[in-house]
Amino acid sequence: MTTVGPVQAFSVTIASAVTYSSAVDLGGSHGNIMIGIPTMTSATDIFPLVSDSASGTFRQVYNETVAATTTPTAVNYDSSVTNCYVPLNCSARYIKLGYTSATTEASQTFKFLCGAN
Repeated sequence: MTTVGPVQAFSVTIASAVTYSSAVDLGGSHGNIMIGIPTMTSATDIFPLVSDSASGTFRQVYNETVAATTTPTAVNYDSSVTNCYVPLNCSARYIKLGYTSATTEASQTFKFLCGAN
């Protein structure tokens, strides 16, 4: 973890030939979380999983629906979303990332930028 003013930065790596990263302890609940997606080395989508404890069950984050008849969908970042930061609208202490289908041939390091507001 690195602290830069009111922002804390964390890193997590998904190793080559692995589907999930290890969990990151964000040290508490944050009002804003940005996921830094590196230049991806394969055409696989990524998704966040959160838990209330390091050894707990990690679950996917779902988008809020705007219409009662709309089925919620899991937050999923397409493989074309690369070399950028994306907002994650949730508040979680423990978080990890997963690949939807394929694993990569090279390790990928992702960053989380967390702020209070």
